[in-house]
Amino acid sequence: MLPNEDATSKDGGIDISVVIPSYNHALYIAQAIDSVVGQTLRNWELIVIDDGSTDGTRALLDTRYAGHSQIRLIYQNNQGAHHAINTGMALAKGRYISILNSDDVYHPERLQTLLNHCERHPCGLAFTPLAPIDAQGQPLVSLDHPWCRLYARLTQEYTQNGARQALVTGNFAVTTSNFFFRADLLKTLGGFHKQRYNHDWDFMARLLRHGHDIVCVGDKPLLSYRLHGHNTITQNTLMARVELKRILQSLVPADDLYMSRLVSRIQLNMRSIRHEHLARVVQQVHSGYDNHIQNMLADLQAQHAAQMREINEAHQALIQEYQALADIRESLLRQTASLERHLAQIQSSRTYRFAQRLSGWAAVARRLLGRGKP
Repeated sequence: MLPNEDATSKDGGIDISVVIPSYNHALYIAQAIDSVVGQTLRNWELIVIDDGSTDGTRALLDTRYAGHSQIRLIYQNNQGAHHAINTGMALAKGRYISILNSDDVYHPERLQTLLNHCERHPCGLAFTPLAPIDAQGQPLVSLDHPWCRLYARLTQEYTQNGARQALVTGNFAVTTSNFFFRADLLKTLGGFHKQRYNHDWDFMARLLRHGHDIVCVGDKPLLSYRLHGHNTITQNTLMARVELKRILQSLVPADDLYMSRLVSRIQLNMRSIRHEHLARVVQQVHSGYDNHIQNMLADLQAQHAAQMREINEAHQALIQEYQALADIRESLLRQTASLERHLAQIQSSRTYRFAQRLSGWAAVARRLLGRGKP
């Protein structure tokens, strides 16, 4: 893989550092990295932090990307997504930082679009609309899908009431893959805190508390967000709620009645979000049973087809065997008829009649001579 020719800006610096935290996504990470390599913007560096993967990710990365001059591959023991992101950001040399989770995909013009906007309209954090895809990378277009309903609700809340109010409802940016911000923001804000499920929401809440804004750029999806059975937030929604409650309690002063009411509302919204997640789980289970039944039917149909083939083959063998026996019978009948004709010819011949008379004379002679039958 050849490096990009225009890999640096005019001042010799790097515009954007893309950080990919990776853990056991060997099925998806190549697509994520290739989506960075395929950006219309060429002045970037990519830092991949593999967080102790055990599924062959390291071998894949070394084989495909070790020789790329714009890609750095870093390996560490498993310490969590927040630590992997912080490690990558600490190594970043770009003026801006863009995060991409190893199972998501950038659209080709994403980095150029976000850079252009932030250069003209500086903001705390920029994000774009996103498009959900399934585990196989196919678009999820059904508006009735529980996740799509939740995303529509969060987007509407952000559009109507702004970032501060929308964050009360939930993470309207959805994922750290949708985060784009200036690198120097970390000097005052710090990196990601040690949260398993809500480090993205926690980062956004601290950003707003420091007076920065969060801006959606454009109305075109520039990120494909992959939904599959191993998304961290869906693995344990109860623990995610407990963790979020702990984050909220750490952010709210005890004497701030307004923030206390705000926390109460967030907790109510979290119950609603949990119901959305449960609906998604139910749909997955239902879909799983449907697939299981379809697989069972397919197996039964295959077994039935195999049995019918065996029966047909046995039937054909019996027909052939019957035909062979019929041929043998016909041959025996022909041979018998031939022998009967030959016998009749013998019996009607003069020689046979003379032999019969001669046999009679011999019998008379034996009686006359008193010798009887031997």
